[in-house]
Amino acid sequence: MKPILLILLQLVFLYAQAQVKISGTVVTKPGNPVSGVNLFLQGTYDGATSDSLGRFSFTTDISGTQTLIASYVGYETQGINVEIENEDISLNVVLKEEINELDEVTINAGAFEASDTKKSVILKPLDIALTAGTNGDIYGAFGTLPGSHHVGEEGRLFVRGGESYETKSFMDGMLIGTPYFSKMPDLPTRGRFSPILFNGAVFSTGGYSAEYGQALSSIVALNTTALEPESKASVSLLSVGVQGSHATRWKNTSLALTGEYLHTGLSNKLFRQNIQWLQTPVITGSTLMFRHKTSDTGMLKSFGSFSNNNSKLLHHNFQEATLQEIGLGNTNFYFNTTWNEMLNDNWMMHAGAALNTDTENLHINEGQLFTSKNTSQLKTTFTHSSAKKITTKMGIDWIYYDYKQEINLGDSHLLSFFNNQLSAFAESELKVSRHLALKAGVRAEQNSLLQQTKIVPRVSAAVRTGKNSQLSAAYGDFFQNPADDYLKFSSRLGPEQSTHSILTWQYMEGTYTFRIEAYHKDYTDLVKFKNEFSMEPGNYTNEGSGYSKGIDIFWRNQKKFGKSDYWISYSWNDSERNYRDFKVQATPHYVSAHNFSAVYKKFFMPLNCFLSGSYSFASGRPYYNPNNADFMSDRTKNYHDASLGITHITYLFNTQTVLHLVVNNVFGFNNIYGYSYSNLPDESGTYIAQPITPVSKRMAVFLISFQL
Repeated sequence: MKPILLILLQLVFLYAQAQVKISGTVVTKPGNPVSGVNLFLQGTYDGATSDSLGRFSFTTDISGTQTLIASYVGYETQGINVEIENEDISLNVVLKEEINELDEVTINAGAFEASDTKKSVILKPLDIALTAGTNGDIYGAFGTLPGSHHVGEEGRLFVRGGESYETKSFMDGMLIGTPYFSKMPDLPTRGRFSPILFNGAVFSTGGYSAEYGQALSSIVALNTTALEPESKASVSLLSVGVQGSHATRWKNTSLALTGEYLHTGLSNKLFRQNIQWLQTPVITGSTLMFRHKTSDTGMLKSFGSFSNNNSKLLHHNFQEATLQEIGLGNTNFYFNTTWNEMLNDNWMMHAGAALNTDTENLHINEGQLFTSKNTSQLKTTFTHSSAKKITTKMGIDWIYYDYKQEINLGDSHLLSFFNNQLSAFAESELKVSRHLALKAGVRAEQNSLLQQTKIVPRVSAAVRTGKNSQLSAAYGDFFQNPADDYLKFSSRLGPEQSTHSILTWQYMEGTYTFRIEAYHKDYTDLVKFKNEFSMEPGNYTNEGSGYSKGIDIFWRNQKKFGKSDYWISYSWNDSERNYRDFKVQATPHYVSAHNFSAVYKKFFMPLNCFLSGSYSFASGRPYYNPNNADFMSDRTKNYHDASLGITHITYLFNTQTVLHLVVNNVFGFNNIYGYSYSNLPDESGTYIAQPITPVSKRMAVFLISFQL
């Protein structure tokens, strides 16, 4: 398991000690206080909303000359230049009435967080780092939000009845080809990137923008940080390894480097494992982040990451009643460069290039599977906003994907394919009135491998239902190429498709957010086959179908730093499919009808200590029992997990230090993810089962970090 990556030291120092406080009051020209004004630093997620007396206060790690934006219904949007150094700033903001200014109605159906600063960020980096039970994993933190299914043996995001491959991840608008580490059978993986790299993240559970494609269910859009606030360095010692980082800041440029070496040998001895490791998991990795401010409105960002992990275990293949030595080696490289610039008062340009190479070497006894995946991308988008009522975004995107798999299991086989994908999109948002906004877009994609061109529409709308509430709706078609495991056998397949219909009501006032969302998805053209690993192209068709419907509920009380912060989420989902080798339409094994999460965090100022706790529940998931003639009708027992975390800020050896301890599943719930059945029945004609359980009943990670 890959633990917290340089998160706690940097984030806790950042939020508890190094941030600058910006506060003040907002009044009208006659001097009357204004509540509910949205204030934020342009190009960041740092901001606040004024209270009933017009007061506001927030903290930021950004430095230098910045622009504070103040916007409110019926008043001109103000842009105030502020010089942020090491001292707190107090401001008096005066709003001027503008009769033609429209309400800030926000189209947010399907999205937790938002793609712009007019919406509230649901999970900031500190939220992710200090959410107990997620071990600083971005995808683990999103798993506590409504729409997600708890699939403990995977570690990936499963959203609203969709499989994990139906969620795609993007960094600064660019595709991440392999966002997760490779995984062993029945053991969970995690995301490759630390949340410290990002200043915000969008988790769209459906109905997302026409800018994004090739995702049937959802997207995760990660936005990296801008210039480093200052030069700094840190070293972290963990119960599973060592990590270090160094950042240098110049006037308009910054460079940050991180490195890590992780070895789970000690942790495996302290916490009993239900598997036998032949080679303890070892991870080495590093990241590079270069930032350069090209002009007053332009920013060049370059990001690079490298990781290598190796492990080996003795796997009990219960289906075949044999022991297998399975070794896994994985090397991954990701590089991303983007440039944002205001071309003039009306046009903004975003250009980017990305490269992702991933090689996986899997040994099963004497056999070997070597898989390589190479993704290249070029993308350019333009945003036009000459009129206050209309904003238009358009762009073009090219992705090249090359897949190769060499199989040597006695006989040797080479399976490979490549695909050139050319995409274009256009999307406009219209503020019709003070209480109504509409958005319409279209996306077109051409795939050389499938020799098909798809053009799909997407529309959404929002209407204000009260001072602090609004109703949003979204509808659209979404499609995605079949998974690699099918395309490597057959290129005759067409794209899989889903249609999203979403209705959302949201109430936001002060620190409170309440949201309820209903959705329905229709699946068509899903891959269906008779024999899963057949190399006959005719074995695979697009005759599969299905549906997914449900309700998501979210409540959060997010108070200022030093106060309690908690959120509660609940999801109900009803999904069925007739795809793959299913004999009839049934609920897939990864879907649980009911999912519930509660997360609580609080900073105790006198003790310089964070306390966090989380509880997760999921109803039983279906599984295939060959002893039962009713297909996929058996259910696992309910899933429970309660985790605790504590983080203490102190001084050791005259150095500012963070001590962190997190314990997962503190009550030791005996969770079962499913069952493996033997391929052959015993003498009584019964197929014997073996439960799939977590690798360890409970686990703890300890970290001590020093700021140098």
